[in-house]
Amino acid sequence: MKYSACIEMLFQEVPFLERIAKAKQAGFSHVEFWCWWEKDIPAIKDALAETGMQVAVFQGNKEGTMIDPGDHRKYCDGVMESLETAKTLGAGSLFCLTDVLGEDRTVVPPPHEIAEHSKEEAILKVMATLAPEAEKAGVRLLMEPLNTLVDHAGYHIHHSDIAWALHEKIDHPNVKVLYDIYHMQIMEGNITETLKKNFDAIGHIHVADVPGRHEPGSGEINYQHIAKTLRELNYEGIVGFEFEPTGATDAALAKTKEWFGF
Repeated sequence: MKYSACIEMLFQEVPFLERIAKAKQAGFSHVEFWCWWEKDIPAIKDALAETGMQVAVFQGNKEGTMIDPGDHRKYCDGVMESLETAKTLGAGSLFCLTDVLGEDRTVVPPPHEIAEHSKEEAILKVMATLAPEAEKAGVRLLMEPLNTLVDHAGYHIHHSDIAWALHEKIDHPNVKVLYDIYHMQIMEGNITETLKKNFDAIGHIHVADVPGRHEPGSGEINYQHIAKTLRELNYEGIVGFEFEPTGATDAALAKTKEWFGF
């Protein structure tokens, strides 16, 4: 396994660019973040070169929704821009959300009602357009289920079964699922069996505890068992630490690093 620090949430004790070096000092090989277009990409590239760190993933969608057929061109154009940025930074993946999230990361409701069958058709069309472009760029596109009970009311892919079914229909090696344990514990639980059953569809994993989205060990999820399960499955992908520390980041990481063995 490889490990990525979400520097939107971790190491907030220091300015954003300095978090890349802090992540390296903490033992991470990768960093990740959310929106790229509001950040100094040349400065990030320089910081990566100085530290030898890599970018695991960042947000691919800029405008429009994946679920609105009328947004197809707008959505795809935004992801195409993100693919260029991914090449610039050497990022391996983009996560592509189905809905627009506001500054506070809540879902912005679409301006009109969209039929459920139209939403799926729109998603499949978007991925049919973008997957070959992602393959050319050497980047994976990740669909991420999010919870609608605490953080993202109205989000389309709100259970992992929706994502697994879409993954099967899209059937492209450059399209995978970002499985966020925090979000899916809230929505459905059954984390271990879900990991085992859908292992081949997973392109990235996020960890945080429930409730509160704090560090593993602060809540109800048995992350020691989950880490053991991933080792037994020979998971060779990236585990992203995307949580809000209850105190200083280094202290919040200590137990999780022990469980995951890095």
